[in-house]
Amino acid sequence: MGTKMLLNLPEKDLKRIETLVKAGEYTTKSEFIRFAVKQLLYSQERVKTLEEMTSRLQRQTKSRKDVEREIEDAKEGTRRLISKMGEHH
Repeated sequence: MGTKMLLNLPEKDLKRIETLVKAGEYTTKSEFIRFAVKQLLYSQERVKTLEEMTSRLQRQTKSRKDVEREIEDAKEGTRRLISKMGEHH
């Protein structure tokens, strides 16, 4: 199985756990605690993964201003080319 440990909980939390066990949601208080710990650990890992993905995407994507600036630069370049073409004819 696993390693045993002593756990001190506030009385109100223990009563809520016992109510869930009596209602049949969990077979034992230990099962509830194992489930709760796994959920917390998983959610923290998931949050970290999402934060890393968000950070990576932010580095990969351009801001709207960057895109608009690139469009304006391209338009200006096109205007210059057209102007130069007109000078040569």
